[in-house]
Amino acid sequence: MQGNTKHTSADTGADTGFSRRGFLKGAAGMTFVIGASGLVAACGTEQQAAKLADFDLTVWATLSSDGKVTVMAPAAEMGQGSMTALPLIFAEELDADWDDINPVQVSTPKKEFGNPYFGGLLYTGGSRAVADYFTKLRIAGAQARKILMLAAADHWQVPVGELTTEPSVVVHAASDRRLGYGEIAAFAEAPDSLPEISDSDLKNPADFRLIGHDTPRVDVPLKVNGTAQYAMDVQVPGMVYAAIQHAPVEGESPVTIDDAETLKVPGVLEVVALENAVAIIGETVEATRFGKDVLAVEWTGGAPGRKFSSDGNLVDTSAAANDLSVRGVPWREEGDTYAALEGAAKVVTAEYFADHVYHAQMEPLNATALVNETGDAVELWTGTQSQTLTVITAAKVLGTTQDKVTLHQMLLGGGYGRRAELKPTYVIEAIQLSKILGKPVKVIWSREDDLRNGWFRPSTAQLMRAGFDEDGKVIAWNHRMAGPSVLEFYNSFRWGMVKPQDVISMLGSEVSNFDIPNILAEHVMVGRIARLSPWRGVATGYTKFAVESFVDELAESQGMDPVEFRLKRILKTDRTRNVLKAVAEASGWGGARAEGRAQGVSVVEYHESVAAAVLEISVNRKTGKITVHDAWVAADIGLAVQPLNVETQIEGALIYGIGQATKERVTIEDGMVQQSNFHDYELMRMRDVPDIHIQVIATDNPPSGIGELALPLTGAAIANAFKALTGKRLRHIPLTRERVLEALNS
Repeated sequence: MQGNTKHTSADTGADTGFSRRGFLKGAAGMTFVIGASGLVAACGTEQQAAKLADFDLTVWATLSSDGKVTVMAPAAEMGQGSMTALPLIFAEELDADWDDINPVQVSTPKKEFGNPYFGGLLYTGGSRAVADYFTKLRIAGAQARKILMLAAADHWQVPVGELTTEPSVVVHAASDRRLGYGEIAAFAEAPDSLPEISDSDLKNPADFRLIGHDTPRVDVPLKVNGTAQYAMDVQVPGMVYAAIQHAPVEGESPVTIDDAETLKVPGVLEVVALENAVAIIGETVEATRFGKDVLAVEWTGGAPGRKFSSDGNLVDTSAAANDLSVRGVPWREEGDTYAALEGAAKVVTAEYFADHVYHAQMEPLNATALVNETGDAVELWTGTQSQTLTVITAAKVLGTTQDKVTLHQMLLGGGYGRRAELKPTYVIEAIQLSKILGKPVKVIWSREDDLRNGWFRPSTAQLMRAGFDEDGKVIAWNHRMAGPSVLEFYNSFRWGMVKPQDVISMLGSEVSNFDIPNILAEHVMVGRIARLSPWRGVATGYTKFAVESFVDELAESQGMDPVEFRLKRILKTDRTRNVLKAVAEASGWGGARAEGRAQGVSVVEYHESVAAAVLEISVNRKTGKITVHDAWVAADIGLAVQPLNVETQIEGALIYGIGQATKERVTIEDGMVQQSNFHDYELMRMRDVPDIHIQVIATDNPPSGIGELALPLTGAAIANAFKALTGKRLRHIPLTRERVLEALNS
């Protein structure tokens, strides 16, 4: 060790405990920004919002004398529009003028804000926010409205039954009196308990003013004019920056550190050794980066991961999928599939593969931490998909209680599951370094850090088997998904509760919209070779690739058109049939196409939503490049809270999905990720985006998820179109140029 290198002491690890107690002293906050149309900027925290309030209307909202209502938005805003949609639901039942609403992201993990689907955690993922908070926020808004009406009734000494509301106003028609919500704030008192709300207290959907209408998103103007605040923008007085050099292979630690050249870099202050990494501390981001480039570290070596490689792993995974003597963990089981396959008149079998993929969120991972003098409290600025898990982790790192953690939830520059882990390494590093250095520290991972140390969607092999009876009816369906458990690595606490069923590994294999008497989707467990986490669409990116590609193969085995086969032999719900019929009509399915083009179809159910897509492609037979020219999507998501945003989310997920289906791939050799940045991890470019045609089918069903729905439509639709165009079947995503050329030449 040379120079000013420091070691962490053993008591700074995430799993150690302290008995010391104290309160956070000092810490400059951020400038509070007011955005377009008077909206509180997305950087505003609930701590700052509380200072503006005159009256705590409920835990969900505070009311100022100027009539502005600060509404808590529990879901993390990462570009999907939840910061608008959820307060809008509340505002609808409050009967507030939308111009009076100031949405603020929730930072403190109070149980009232928890998502019931995730056991009361503040957790944003799986396209669950609107679906799970819809009723809860309608009731909360109606309670707030009733509190204002009761206060007005008491003030006027009239029965509350004589009162009505208009946007942000309580009205007593009999005496022609009106009170604005802001006026009521001057004399209202919070009741001892919240009013009871019955169905009759909630608005008739026909009377919605906000829900179902195209209300502009509150975050977009801030992003356009540059005032939107991400964790990357946080500035705290006295703050230093940290770049991190991580171990090349998971589980290794620094042995010797030569920091002589690093300490010569202007602006570098010191070098600090962590358990599995080395931090370069500096006055500027540039200094830490240059210092990192010349830092020489010798690592322990010998970690089990040194033996891992993508190609070898996929061979082993395929062998596990095909070993029918070993049953997997049932994910969905109806009837006796193995027996039905043995007695089937005809059995069709196919195998599909998927590589690791990376989240590629645009904002690099980062966090700013300020630990107090006694080391038992921290103020933290970051963007997280789970405020609850982040606070739990921060408390564990310091060996303190959760009430000693002050989190400022920031906008997320993309998440897709990457900012949802139980133990976010970059947050842990910021807290550890702040405690060691006694000052606020901002940790920023480079793109290379994030990719080479990424938490990926797993690589998988999927054996598909289906049996037909003499009449050509599908009587048995077996989906053997061989892959590691994502939950076991990503969230051991949750894994302990649900083991051995892993929703993050198996979602999409349940085919709940299929009319087949014997269905078995099973998880054949294999070991992991990479860090794993949920990825946009969870498992559906690869499970639906296999399912919908295989359905086309079954249609071919029966000599039937793929759309006709789905409608007559597979699908059982009207919702699913309707979206398929709609997209087939919109795309001109079955009609003549331009020379060198063909179409492919796929249908998915995602939680309570259903969608179908037709993608039209061409193939460059010299380079192997697949071009998607047009994409038609029909979706039934129940009630569309924000119709225009629904279309935007479909577009975004579709583009993201085409990327994972045709380009994105992480490979591992000797335990090390081979890709480092966007030059060798290919993403979709503007030139790659097809013309997109979207039809949202309005139904009376409750609102359901939209942020990921279109992604799992892509892989199979492209592969199915490729088969229609070339007569060759692609069974391994991404459908790279090399794989295309190999198929064409086979």
